[in-house]
Amino acid sequence: MKPTAPFASRYDLPPLARLETNWCPPWLIARAAQHGPWHYQNGAPMDDSHIIGSTSGAFWMVAADGVGSQPNSRFGARAACLAVETHVARALNDGAEPSRRLMVDAFATAHDAIHALAKAEKQSPFTYSTTLAATVIKGNTIVAAAVGDSGIAVGTDHEDETGNPHFTLTPFCSAPQPGHATFTIADPNWPNYIATNITHAPHIKSVIVATDGANTFYLNGPAFRAEWPAAIDGQMRQLTPLTFVNFLAHFIQHQPPENHDDRTLLIACRPPTDITPPAPKPR
Repeated sequence: MKPTAPFASRYDLPPLARLETNWCPPWLIARAAQHGPWHYQNGAPMDDSHIIGSTSGAFWMVAADGVGSQPNSRFGARAACLAVETHVARALNDGAEPSRRLMVDAFATAHDAIHALAKAEKQSPFTYSTTLAATVIKGNTIVAAAVGDSGIAVGTDHEDETGNPHFTLTPFCSAPQPGHATFTIADPNWPNYIATNITHAPHIKSVIVATDGANTFYLNGPAFRAEWPAAIDGQMRQLTPLTFVNFLAHFIQHQPPENHDDRTLLIACRPPTDITPPAPKPR
């Protein structure tokens, strides 16, 4: 495993598949990551990377999709995720609140980390090219940023004409694209390609961050599809937060990845109040 200068080296084995849930009140965080069939069949490594972490009452979800045509892209994806986490965690611990400036500065740290890694290894920074998408959530505050074609969407309930709740999925942070390729955080012009958004919204029920291999969870071609995200609430109640990970397993089993690509799906959702995980009991 290559070092992620200027940060400490990491030696985790990349997963063939990973399913996990975490709890940061009032949000349940769920992740699914899977080695793409095309890479798997060719003995190629997984180019996606992601990090989820929490401190100071906030949490973050970060996903990066290394550009498959670049030989070091998986190391760029890993370095970018680690850099964003390090910057965000330090800032929050120093008293910062989630903001657009926090996200832009974190992405600048990711860009610098990739270039430092390339310099240390005497490689072109472009061989580490990767998309980058991240969100930081604290209570009802949601801030996000993206460079490249990974997507960030939010789900809400609205009353229909009969007064019943109707789930709606909408884009939250979509970065510009050149049409023939994708912009990356390694590019010196990345500040021109970044998109950011922030909201203070108690009505948002779910936040989704996905690399393009996981598009089938919430897209049908260019259009949004709500079948899987709309099922989250019902599945949460049926499975409970403790075994909600089975919902992600069902998705991976029954929905193929887009273009046989690696896929990373990060979801933050609010469980119904009557089934939230119990609070810690005093000892």
